[in-house]
Amino acid sequence: MASPNEINNAPWITKDGYLDVTKFPIDGILAQIQQEDEESFRGALSILQSMQFHGRREAGIFLMGFLANLPDDWEKRIEVVKALKGFHTPGCANLLFSEMKRVKSSNTTRRYLNSVLEALADMPLHLIESGFEELIEDKSFSYRMKNKFESMLEQP
Repeated sequence: MASPNEINNAPWITKDGYLDVTKFPIDGILAQIQQEDEESFRGALSILQSMQFHGRREAGIFLMGFLANLPDDWEKRIEVVKALKGFHTPGCANLLFSEMKRVKSSNTTRRYLNSVLEALADMPLHLIESGFEELIEDKSFSYRMKNKFESMLEQP
């Protein structure tokens, strides 16, 4: 257990000894997520997701940039998209729609594209309506995908 002096020097530790992600320094986490090992990546991603969920906008913005610069490691990309779920900004919606256009559907990418669709479906209609309408008009998508896009617009 941390001593009272240690807690006073760490404002991100609550009086009960819990982590307050709204006050936790982000710099170390940003370095950690970029490390090669899976455990560091997942731990940092989890903290960034929690920070973003609790109002740390900078964590969501970092995750967007991280996604945009990740190589096509579909498993990592799926995890980052899941971490962005709940980050309801026009920029995030635009990034996810650009992913729908950039990534061609295949057996390899299908799970990734579905995670992108799930994140978009979680957003308010005013952020996604024009993006889905644009995808519906895009001739590069199959009839089946266009039906998925239409169903996203019909959700309450």
